Amino acid sequence: MAPNPCATRWNSWFTAVQYHSEHFGVYKEFIEMEVDTCGRSAPQSVERLHEMLQNPDMAQSLQVETSIISKKCRRVIQLLDIFQSRRPVTTKVFDYLEDLHTHIVANAQLQYEAGTQYFEELDLTLAIKNHILNKVEQAYNNAEDKLSTYMSDGQPAINFLKEVRVFDPRHTAFMDESVVSYKYIPCFSAVPTDELDAYFIHLGPAALRASARGVVYLDVFWDGLQERMPVLSVLAKRYKDVIVNSADAERSNSIYKLVLCSRSRSV
Repeated sequence: MAPNPCATRWNSWFTAVQYHSEHFGVYKEFIEMEVDTCGRSAPQSVERLHEMLQNPDMAQSLQVETSIISKKCRRVIQLLDIFQSRRPVTTKVFDYLEDLHTHIVANAQLQYEAGTQYFEELDLTLAIKNHILNKVEQAYNNAEDKLSTYMSDGQPAINFLKEVRVFDPRHTAFMDESVVSYKYIPCFSAVPTDELDAYFIHLGPAALRASARGVVYLDVFWDGLQERMPVLSVLAKRYKDVIVNSADAERSNSIYKLVLCSRSRSV
């Protein structure tokens, strides 16, 4: 059965598109068989699909569009899985958003030459092909506008997410070394200058050099510095794993609806 998209889970929509793209070639014959079997009692949705797939331009346009979405959505699916996981990603969120913004901008203009792979063996006019490519460009432009707004003033915690990266030694190379630069991390003004200097100049770089492939386990790192940097280590352990999603809570609510439906009289 085809995946059933859920309104509260965006990945379910992309997964459904990937499924439909993979099986698009059998839909025309399948719908025709459904219409023949049902006759006049065919559901309106089946009749509408039959009408759309009988139009060669419409059917091929849908095939191309689902194919493009199926391929281009992989990056978004990956990020949504990361954001909805139980693994703490607080110190990585801002970098993920920056990378996504770069990805969207780079793909906003799908040039005709790059889009030829989607039109192979299809009999579409140049006007229809350009129309599809323009729709792709507009979709990316809309996504870029929304993400830019989110990363400016649309997300109240964006400055915190930008600054909290300081607790990961991998970011010390491009983060500011001044205590006063971190205005959105609560109580950071109480960090002694000598602690922050020691972290930036010696301890952070040393941890990176000793790590395997640049991976520093933050729990172990900050636990080991509790005596040498009591103020900074406490803040790091407090904020480096701040929960940034409510996926589990939303899923539990969905499960409760199955247990306690509106028609239940008792439990």
